[in-house]
Amino acid sequence: MNGLTIKNRYVLSPMAVLQPTEDGHPSDQTIAFLTTQARGGAGLLIIGGGVATERGNQEAPFQPLMRFDHDEFIPGLRRMVDAVHEHEVPIFAQIFPSFGAMGVRAVGRPTRAASPKPARMAAPRLPHGFYIPGGRTNPTPAEITKEEILEVRGQTVAAVRRAKSAGFDGVELGAHMRYLYSSFLSPRTNWRTDEYGGSAENRARIMVDTLRAIRADVGAHYPVGLRMSTNDHLPDGQGPAGFAEVAAIIEKEGLGYIALSDANYESMDQNVASESGAILEHGEPQAFRAAMPEVPLLLSSTYDPQQCAEAITAGFADGIMLARQMLADPEFPNKVLQERQDEIVWCDHDNSCLRRLIFSVPVRCHKNPAMGREAVLAGSKEPVSVKLKRPIQGLLIAAAGSPVLMGIADKLVAAGPKASRS
Repeated sequence: MNGLTIKNRYVLSPMAVLQPTEDGHPSDQTIAFLTTQARGGAGLLIIGGGVATERGNQEAPFQPLMRFDHDEFIPGLRRMVDAVHEHEVPIFAQIFPSFGAMGVRAVGRPTRAASPKPARMAAPRLPHGFYIPGGRTNPTPAEITKEEILEVRGQTVAAVRRAKSAGFDGVELGAHMRYLYSSFLSPRTNWRTDEYGGSAENRARIMVDTLRAIRADVGAHYPVGLRMSTNDHLPDGQGPAGFAEVAAIIEKEGLGYIALSDANYESMDQNVASESGAILEHGEPQAFRAAMPEVPLLLSSTYDPQQCAEAITAGFADGIMLARQMLADPEFPNKVLQERQDEIVWCDHDNSCLRRLIFSVPVRCHKNPAMGREAVLAGSKEPVSVKLKRPIQGLLIAAAGSPVLMGIADKLVAAGPKASRS
């Protein structure tokens, strides 16, 4: 990773679970969560739920976010980084400028993407325990202009500079799911006719130019990774070979690693997998390794220790990213490395954490009652308003995960137009 050595191959994957303050600074809970993860044995922490631009923060579908769009956030970020460093664990910031087709538009502020392709989330392409009655199609984004691309590039470079100033050991550019950067990488969401569309080289251009600008600002040795989609998993989408071709062009600019993210919001059943190793079965790490023999690859959706070891031995992965499993058991790395696997608390993939995120409710894990309350359990005072909301929030999340209730809601949504016409 651009010269950075980590103590083991387990990586906390970026998740929007940090509960920053309402105005975007790290909170005591943010720090308590991350230091708990650091003590659990991960070799590297990558934080998610952050945004590089003011516009990105305004269009966010969930709040609050960790902000990197102004210098005023640097002191708080430095306090968080220093707390993690006390445990001798490096920490990276995931940087992405915009939610793309997943953003929330406002009057005079459309969402923006490579091309005006809306995103639709609906059954049967939803993960276990996640329901959207009637499905949902987001508003069609506007095609981002060349001038706006240049503006976003400058803002992204500035955000990386702030992350470095705050002491982060590296950054990760987010080009996955249906966010702004990812919309350029697949022909399914990019049908531009200018220099940003068409060939693999053109579709890679936004990331190539961004990476060059970052390198010119922070130097050749500061670790910069890329999280990108590996497979659309849709009939009209791009497969692993196509994504790997694009990645190989970007990698030449000096990537420290590529984090492999399977599928996107329109194929969430594959992105939020319920079984370990699905990404290996799809052949995605294999395709990326064939295209890029040297670049470090971080593997997602694979938590079975034996599968992880075999993937690393085979050369298909250099690191293992853990997300939901680390919410269920932050001690997972220690337990695996200390041969205490019989003590592991396993994620059951009910995805209540994801439902909470969608409803902008503080993320918790029903397998780990301490998750999301690390600061309170360490002695911080919990606001009365938070205590009062908790039972209501629990009922909401339970109802949203009920197949029976959501089945009724789905039928009501489907019957709505018919009823209005009768």
